[in-house]
Amino acid sequence: MANAEEFFTTAEAADLFFNAPAATEKAIEEGIVKVRKAPAPKAGARVRRLLSAEALYFVAFLKRCDLEFSQDQKRRLWARFKETPADRLLAARWRLSAGIEVHPGELLVTVHDRVVRYAGARKRWIERNRDIKGGTPVIKGTRMSVYSVRGRIDHGDSIEDVMEDNPDLPRDAIEAALAYARANPLVGRPGGKPWRA
Repeated sequence: MANAEEFFTTAEAADLFFNAPAATEKAIEEGIVKVRKAPAPKAGARVRRLLSAEALYFVAFLKRCDLEFSQDQKRRLWARFKETPADRLLAARWRLSAGIEVHPGELLVTVHDRVVRYAGARKRWIERNRDIKGGTPVIKGTRMSVYSVRGRIDHGDSIEDVMEDNPDLPRDAIEAALAYARANPLVGRPGGKPWRA
C-alpha cells in the first residue's frame, strides 16, 4: 500500500480515480479531507494542493459506495481511514453506527492497485532536478522529459514506439512519465494562434 508519507496532486488523484475530479474537489470543499499546499513548480503557476494516500482512499471509497453519508459519518469515516495502518486497510471492518458496518477493502482493491503502482513508479522513475532541463520532470537517468513522452503518445506514437527508440528504458518508466505528464500539465500560454479560432 502507498505509504502515508506519499502525497498526490489533486490532478493525480483524479487520474487515479479514472478521471473523477469532482469527487476529490467535493471532499476538499467539505473540509473533511485536509490538503497540504506545495510551492508551484514554476513562477506564476498556482500553488499545488496535495492529498495524502489516506485521503485518496477515503475519496475513492465515498465515490464507489452506494450509500450517502452525513457530514458526521464522513468525519468518523475519515478518522478511521487516518488511524488504520496502510497494510490493514483492505481487510478493515468498521462499525460506523448501529446496523452499519463498513468494509472499505471491497471497494478499494482496484484503486489500491493503481495508487501503489503509480506511487512506486513515480518514486522510481520521475525526477525533478534544477540541473537537468531547469527542473522539468524527466525520467531518472535520462534527459527525456515526461512532456516529450506525452507529446509523442498524443501525436500517435505508441508506448512500444517510445520503448523501441529507448531500449534501455522499461515500460514502467514510460508509463510513469506519461501518467505524471497527464496529471501535471505544463503551465504557460496556450499553443497555436488562439486569436484565429
